[in-house]
Amino acid sequence: MRTANVHTAQNVVISFQVATLFQRAMAYFIDIFIILGGIVLINFITAVLFYQFTYLQYLIIAFYTPTCEILLNGQTLGKRAMKLRVMNVKGKEPVTLDYIIRWAFRFIDLYLSFYSVAVVLSSTSPRGQRLGGLLSNTMVVSLRSEMDLSLNDILRIEDRSNYEPQYEEVYRFSEDEMLTIKSLLDRKSRYKSNAYTELILEASQRCASVLQLSALPKDKESFLRTLLRDYIVITRS
Repeated sequence: MRTANVHTAQNVVISFQVATLFQRAMAYFIDIFIILGGIVLINFITAVLFYQFTYLQYLIIAFYTPTCEILLNGQTLGKRAMKLRVMNVKGKEPVTLDYIIRWAFRFIDLYLSFYSVAVVLSSTSPRGQRLGGLLSNTMVVSLRSEMDLSLNDILRIEDRSNYEPQYEEVYRFSEDEMLTIKSLLDRKSRYKSNAYTELILEASQRCASVLQLSALPKDKESFLRTLLRDYIVITRS
Protein backbone atom coordinates (compact mmCIF):
# COMPACT_ATOMS: atom_id res chain seq x y z
CA MET A 1 0.00 0.00 0.00
CA ARG A 2 1.32 3.45 -0.92
CA THR A 3 2.12 5.96 1.80
CA ALA A 4 2.35 9.74 1.73
CA ASN A 5 4.58 11.75 4.03
CA VAL A 6 3.17 14.85 5.69
CA HIS A 7 5.59 17.43 7.07
CA THR A 8 4.39 19.24 10.19
CA ALA A 9 5.26 22.86 10.99
CA GLN A 10 8.41 21.70 12.78
CA ASN A 11 9.35 19.35 9.92
CA VAL A 12 8.28 16.24 11.80
CA VAL A 13 7.32 13.73 9.12
CA ILE A 14 4.23 11.56 9.56
CA SER A 15 3.26 8.84 7.08
CA PHE A 16 -0.32 8.14 6.07
CA GLN A 17 -1.70 5.34 3.97
CA VAL A 18 -2.99 6.52 0.62
CA ALA A 19 -6.49 5.22 -0.04
CA THR A 20 -6.47 2.40 -2.57
CA LEU A 21 -8.52 2.48 -5.75
CA PHE A 22 -10.69 -0.31 -4.33
CA GLN A 23 -11.38 1.62 -1.11
CA ARG A 24 -12.33 4.73 -3.03
CA ALA A 25 -14.54 2.76 -5.41
CA MET A 26 -16.36 1.14 -2.48
CA ALA A 27 -16.90 4.55 -0.87
CA TYR A 28 -18.22 5.85 -4.20
CA PHE A 29 -20.72 3.00 -4.55
CA ILE A 30 -21.92 3.50 -0.98
CA ASP A 31 -22.52 7.17 -1.80
CA ILE A 32 -24.42 6.15 -4.94
CA PHE A 33 -26.76 3.96 -2.88
CA ILE A 34 -27.27 6.80 -0.40
CA ILE A 35 -28.11 9.21 -3.22
CA LEU A 36 -30.54 6.70 -4.71
CA GLY A 37 -32.13 6.31 -1.28
CA GLY A 38 -32.58 10.08 -1.08
CA ILE A 39 -34.20 10.12 -4.50
CA VAL A 40 -36.60 7.32 -3.52
CA LEU A 41 -37.53 9.25 -0.38
CA ILE A 42 -38.22 12.40 -2.38
CA ASN A 43 -40.39 10.46 -4.83
CA PHE A 44 -42.30 8.98 -1.90
CA ILE A 45 -42.91 12.43 -0.40
CA THR A 46 -43.97 13.67 -3.82
CA ALA A 47 -46.51 10.86 -4.15
CA VAL A 48 -47.92 11.48 -0.66
CA LEU A 49 -48.20 15.26 -0.97
CA PHE A 50 -49.16 15.29 -4.65
CA TYR A 51 -46.51 17.91 -5.24
CA GLN A 52 -43.53 17.86 -7.55
CA PHE A 53 -40.11 17.97 -5.87
CA THR A 54 -38.29 16.58 -8.89
CA TYR A 55 -35.75 19.41 -8.88
CA LEU A 56 -34.54 18.25 -5.46
CA GLN A 57 -33.33 15.01 -7.03
CA TYR A 58 -30.96 16.92 -9.27
CA LEU A 59 -29.72 19.02 -6.34
CA ILE A 60 -28.89 15.86 -4.37
CA ILE A 61 -27.08 14.30 -7.33
CA ALA A 62 -25.12 17.49 -8.11
CA PHE A 63 -24.20 18.76 -4.67
CA TYR A 64 -24.12 15.68 -2.42
CA THR A 65 -20.34 15.23 -2.53
CA PRO A 66 -19.13 18.83 -1.94
CA THR A 67 -21.80 19.44 0.69
CA CYS A 68 -20.84 16.33 2.66
CA GLU A 69 -17.10 16.97 2.40
CA ILE A 70 -17.48 20.58 3.56
CA LEU A 71 -19.83 19.76 6.45
CA LEU A 72 -18.19 16.46 7.49
CA ASN A 73 -14.56 17.58 7.39
CA GLY A 74 -13.49 15.88 4.20
CA GLN A 75 -15.81 12.89 4.27
CA THR A 76 -18.87 11.79 2.41
CA LEU A 77 -20.97 9.15 4.11
CA GLY A 78 -19.29 6.57 1.88
CA LYS A 79 -15.82 7.77 2.84
CA ARG A 80 -16.82 7.71 6.50
CA ALA A 81 -18.01 4.12 6.16
CA MET A 82 -14.70 3.17 4.54
CA LYS A 83 -12.69 5.26 7.04
CA LEU A 84 -11.27 7.55 4.37
CA ARG A 85 -10.81 11.29 4.43
CA VAL A 86 -9.74 14.11 2.15
CA MET A 87 -6.73 16.02 3.44
CA ASN A 88 -4.35 18.66 2.17
CA VAL A 89 -1.00 17.30 0.97
CA LYS A 90 0.74 19.49 3.57
CA GLY A 91 -1.30 18.03 6.41
CA LYS A 92 -3.57 21.02 6.86
CA GLU A 93 -7.36 21.11 6.87
CA PRO A 94 -8.65 21.62 3.30
CA VAL A 95 -10.58 24.85 2.79
CA THR A 96 -13.97 25.13 1.09
CA LEU A 97 -12.36 26.08 -2.23
CA ASP A 98 -10.35 22.85 -2.20
CA TYR A 99 -13.52 20.77 -1.96
CA ILE A 100 -15.18 22.80 -4.71
CA ILE A 101 -12.20 22.29 -7.05
CA ARG A 102 -12.26 18.55 -6.37
CA TRP A 103 -15.99 18.49 -7.11
CA ALA A 104 -15.78 20.63 -10.26
CA PHE A 105 -13.21 18.36 -11.89
CA ARG A 106 -15.26 15.23 -11.19
CA PHE A 107 -16.95 15.96 -14.52
CA ILE A 108 -13.62 15.35 -16.28
CA ASP A 109 -12.23 12.73 -13.92
CA LEU A 110 -15.37 10.63 -13.83
CA TYR A 111 -18.24 11.48 -16.11
CA LEU A 112 -16.82 12.89 -19.37
CA SER A 113 -13.99 10.34 -19.47
CA PHE A 114 -16.14 7.42 -18.30
CA TYR A 115 -13.99 7.19 -15.13
CA SER A 116 -10.80 6.51 -17.12
CA VAL A 117 -8.98 9.70 -16.09
CA ALA A 118 -9.71 9.07 -12.39
CA VAL A 119 -8.64 5.42 -12.59
CA VAL A 120 -5.38 6.13 -14.44
CA LEU A 121 -4.31 9.09 -12.30
CA SER A 122 -5.35 7.49 -8.98
CA SER A 123 -3.42 4.36 -9.88
CA THR A 124 -0.24 6.04 -11.09
CA SER A 125 0.21 9.27 -9.11
CA PRO A 126 2.39 8.94 -5.96
CA ARG A 127 -0.38 10.20 -3.68
CA GLY A 128 -3.24 8.54 -5.52
CA GLN A 129 -4.58 11.91 -6.72
CA ARG A 130 -7.01 12.29 -9.56
CA LEU A 131 -7.07 15.56 -11.55
CA GLY A 132 -9.24 17.34 -8.98
CA GLY A 133 -6.89 16.26 -6.22
CA LEU A 134 -3.80 17.45 -8.08
CA LEU A 135 -5.29 20.88 -8.76
CA SER A 136 -6.58 21.34 -5.20
CA ASN A 137 -3.46 19.87 -3.51
CA THR A 138 -5.59 17.29 -1.72
CA MET A 139 -5.50 13.53 -1.45
CA VAL A 140 -7.65 10.78 0.01
CA VAL A 141 -6.04 8.84 2.85
CA SER A 142 -6.93 6.19 5.36
CA LEU A 143 -7.79 7.47 8.82
CA ARG A 144 -5.19 5.13 10.28
CA SER A 145 -1.49 5.39 9.59
CA GLU A 146 0.94 2.49 9.87
CA MET A 147 1.73 3.66 13.40
CA ASP A 148 -1.94 3.49 14.36
CA LEU A 149 -2.03 7.27 14.77
CA SER A 150 -5.41 8.64 13.75
CA LEU A 151 -5.37 11.31 11.04
CA ASN A 152 -8.02 13.20 12.98
CA ASP A 153 -5.74 13.12 16.04
CA ILE A 154 -2.83 14.55 14.07
CA LEU A 155 -4.91 17.33 12.52
CA ARG A 156 -6.33 18.25 15.92
CA ILE A 157 -2.96 18.27 17.67
CA GLU A 158 -2.30 21.98 17.17
CA ASP A 159 -1.73 23.14 20.76
CA ARG A 160 -2.42 22.25 24.35
CA SER A 161 -6.02 23.39 24.18
CA ASN A 162 -6.75 20.19 22.24
CA TYR A 163 -4.26 17.72 23.68
CA GLU A 164 -2.30 17.70 26.93
CA PRO A 165 1.10 15.98 26.67
CA GLN A 166 1.72 13.14 29.09
CA TYR A 167 5.50 13.48 29.07
CA GLU A 168 6.49 17.14 29.37
CA GLU A 169 10.20 16.33 29.23
CA VAL A 170 9.95 14.92 25.72
CA TYR A 171 11.56 18.13 24.45
CA ARG A 172 14.88 16.60 25.58
CA PHE A 173 14.83 14.44 22.46
CA SER A 174 16.03 15.74 19.12
CA GLU A 175 13.98 15.72 15.96
CA ASP A 176 16.25 13.02 14.51
CA GLU A 177 15.57 10.82 17.53
CA MET A 178 11.83 11.23 17.11
CA LEU A 179 12.10 10.37 13.43
CA THR A 180 14.08 7.25 14.37
CA ILE A 181 11.31 6.20 16.76
CA LYS A 182 8.72 6.81 14.06
CA SER A 183 10.70 4.72 11.56
CA LEU A 184 11.09 1.93 14.10
CA LEU A 185 7.35 1.85 14.78
CA ASP A 186 6.67 1.80 11.05
CA ARG A 187 8.99 -1.14 10.47
CA LYS A 188 7.71 -3.06 13.48
CA SER A 189 4.14 -2.71 12.17
CA ARG A 190 5.17 -3.72 8.66
CA TYR A 191 7.53 -6.65 9.19
CA LYS A 192 6.42 -8.30 12.47
CA SER A 193 9.98 -9.40 13.26
CA ASN A 194 11.30 -10.38 16.70
CA ALA A 195 14.32 -8.19 16.00
CA TYR A 196 12.09 -5.12 15.87
CA THR A 197 10.35 -6.22 19.08
CA GLU A 198 13.73 -6.19 20.81
CA LEU A 199 14.55 -2.80 19.30
CA ILE A 200 11.21 -1.43 20.56
CA LEU A 201 12.13 -2.64 24.05
CA GLU A 202 15.60 -1.07 23.88
CA ALA A 203 14.20 2.22 22.54
CA SER A 204 11.57 2.28 25.28
CA GLN A 205 14.17 1.65 27.98
CA ARG A 206 16.39 4.43 26.68
CA CYS A 207 13.49 6.88 26.43
CA ALA A 208 12.33 6.02 29.94
CA SER A 209 15.87 6.60 31.18
CA VAL A 210 16.13 10.01 29.49
CA LEU A 211 12.74 10.99 30.92
CA GLN A 212 13.81 9.63 34.34
CA LEU A 213 10.69 7.51 34.70
CA SER A 214 10.46 5.37 37.81
CA ALA A 215 9.04 2.43 35.85
CA LEU A 216 8.95 1.40 32.21
CA PRO A 217 5.36 1.40 30.81
CA LYS A 218 4.00 -2.07 30.08
CA ASP A 219 2.88 -1.29 26.52
CA LYS A 220 6.14 -0.27 24.89
CA GLU A 221 4.73 0.60 21.46
CA SER A 222 1.95 2.71 22.96
CA PHE A 223 4.56 4.48 25.08
CA LEU A 224 6.62 5.41 22.02
CA ARG A 225 3.52 6.54 20.09
CA THR A 226 2.57 8.76 23.01
CA LEU A 227 6.05 10.26 23.04
CA LEU A 228 5.70 11.06 19.35
CA ARG A 229 2.30 12.71 19.90
CA ASP A 230 3.68 14.71 22.83
CA TYR A 231 6.68 15.82 20.79
CA ILE A 232 4.42 17.08 18.00
CA VAL A 233 2.30 19.06 20.46
CA ILE A 234 5.21 20.62 22.32
CA THR A 235 7.22 21.55 19.23
CA ARG A 236 4.21 22.99 17.40
CA SER A 237 2.72 24.98 20.28
